[in-house]
Amino acid sequence: MSLRNFLERYIVPGLVIQAVIVGGGYATGRELVEFFVSTGPATGLLGMTVTALLFSVGSMIAFELARRHHAFDYKSFCTTFLGRYGSVVFEIGYFCSLLLVLAVISAAAARLLAEMFGSPELLNTTVFLAIVALLVFFGNKIIERLISAWSVLFYATYLGMFLMVWSKFGDQMTAAIGVEPIRWGTAVVNGVSYTGYNISVLPILIFVARHFTTRSEALIAGALTGPLVLLPGFAFLLALSAFYPQIVSAPLPVTVVLEQLNISWMSTVVQLVILGALFKTGAGLLHGVNERVARSYEDKGSAMPSWLRPLIAVVAMIVAAYFATTIGLIDLIGRGYRYSSAFFLVVFLLPLLTIGAWLVLRAQRTASA
Repeated sequence: MSLRNFLERYIVPGLVIQAVIVGGGYATGRELVEFFVSTGPATGLLGMTVTALLFSVGSMIAFELARRHHAFDYKSFCTTFLGRYGSVVFEIGYFCSLLLVLAVISAAAARLLAEMFGSPELLNTTVFLAIVALLVFFGNKIIERLISAWSVLFYATYLGMFLMVWSKFGDQMTAAIGVEPIRWGTAVVNGVSYTGYNISVLPILIFVARHFTTRSEALIAGALTGPLVLLPGFAFLLALSAFYPQIVSAPLPVTVVLEQLNISWMSTVVQLVILGALFKTGAGLLHGVNERVARSYEDKGSAMPSWLRPLIAVVAMIVAAYFATTIGLIDLIGRGYRYSSAFFLVVFLLPLLTIGAWLVLRAQRTASA
């Protein structure tokens, strides 16, 4: 197997999922603080381990299920184990979750641009909306290149930030991890909750299973997905722990880390990478919606008008921006993500781990017989 095929089959699927999951809450540290650091760094590390494990198991089942049934779009994939009506319920929840995520990244972008340039948040939101709509208008190639290039840059940047925090505040980091006992029950609950919210992207990105030709390829790639998705998160959580408990109340925890490091070029690089993450996530999610609308047009024997793509993006971003300005970033993540997590745990993850796993095992037994 060539290096290109190896990466395409085993590594790229996890990187694609990681690239879409890392949005405003993940990249700025707000999600990690809300779900993990706020309960104590040691408990948070255990909770994140639970998330990585569940992501791997869920991805293994999803990849093999998609490969077996040749279901490489989210509608046909969900139908295989949720049924026709269950897939409709998932889709409704996904669109609601989409608005929530867009609101979070809109609020994060507005706050970050305000800190970088001192510009009004309303103006920042407008600029963010315009750039995302422009990316959506140009379509597949730009969005795919943006996701690929940003994933590599994100890993490198956050690893560098972690190493700098470790060299300067290593003692504080170690002390923070041992300052509170591990709460096992809390870690499991938070790990499952974080998985429930984020694993909803699996059906949207199930096209990554197209390259699998054997059961072992699907299972190995799925097992690697959890570590690939959460590896930057582990490094970032450790960096945030050095400033616990003060970091818990920060709207953008990453800015606290950068202020403490006091390295101007590093601050600029991290802020630019986060902005890229916000633009990439917004454009990628809206592009997914546009592709769903385009599929509806195709089913009716017509083509989606080109002007409709940016229009959908603008309308969705305006609605999301309204929620962002009226609710605020902390409440959006603290409340909205919890509700969304509960929904996808019941509607998607639980059926995937039960019905989906049973279908995969049944197919294997049938093939063996």
